[in-house]
Amino acid sequence: PKREDIPERRVFKIIGLLAAGIIFAMIVSGVVAFFLVFEGREEIMVPDVTGKELAQALLSLQERGLNARIQLRFSANPQDKGIVMGQDPRGGTLTKVGDRVVLSVSRGAVIDRVEDYIGWDLNDLEIHLQTLFTTYGPLIQIKRPVVRVFDEAAPGTILEQKPEPGTPISGPVELELVVSRGSEEENVIVENYVGMDFRSALNRLVSINMPFVFQSRKAERGERPGFVVSQSPSPDSIVSPNSLIQLVMTEPENLPENRVFGILRRTLPDYPIMVDLHLYALSFQGEREELLSMKHPGGLISIPYIVEENTTLVLSVFNREIIRYTVEPEEEELE
Repeated sequence: PKREDIPERRVFKIIGLLAAGIIFAMIVSGVVAFFLVFEGREEIMVPDVTGKELAQALLSLQERGLNARIQLRFSANPQDKGIVMGQDPRGGTLTKVGDRVVLSVSRGAVIDRVEDYIGWDLNDLEIHLQTLFTTYGPLIQIKRPVVRVFDEAAPGTILEQKPEPGTPISGPVELELVVSRGSEEENVIVENYVGMDFRSALNRLVSINMPFVFQSRKAERGERPGFVVSQSPSPDSIVSPNSLIQLVMTEPENLPENRVFGILRRTLPDYPIMVDLHLYALSFQGEREELLSMKHPGGLISIPYIVEENTTLVLSVFNREIIRYTVEPEEEELE
């Protein structure tokens, strides 16, 4: 206030200055008190509660004045349900009384009982189990080889399972299955491939997903090059759908320039199910041509081809490359 101010104005200014001073003092004292309290909290070591039951872990944290935040997650072992699987901060870390510790607690396995798989298709079950346990590990695995029996149910249908549906899961389970291979009446009659050119015979076998092997030899008098001259089993034989058809063909002659005939041979694993088999030809110019696409049980394969020199043959199972081979000039076959 100034001397020349009238008394009323001087009083008003004094009151304003006093109020501002009081507010400033309150702010300063609050900040100081906050920091004194914060800095004054007792330091304490975080206990290691990983592997303990949740109730024990909470008690341990409470005894040290720490708060808990719980996060639930699945685990691979059903017996881990209610167990602390991890914590943050870790045991042994220095922190302040009243701080929070995050506990990751198991809610058990994704499933705790064996499901009813009877009537499922085996392929669907394999995909289901793979999807179910991608993150937490294989809790249920199918025992190999799968038992297959003739039955009226469609091929691949699960008829029996062990353990039975509803069995509690207390650890890794090996699932024993009995699967239909179809009716005995579904056996096929072998067609006559003798006298067919090898490409027509190959395309027919591929179209009915019948496993086959080709062998080749030079054409003899009266035989046409590039044609099937013998087969086993003989035409009109009754065989199961996955029986191997063995064909002998004569080697093609007078091929166009830069074209090569050969037979791709390989022994694949015996797969428990029919797999998607593809054979591609990648030209030197980068063009891609599908030579074969079929369902196959595995075992011996022997696939004839005519391609340009320096073509790369790529064989894949379920879209996973298993063979890559470059055809050289005058190459006859790959063992």
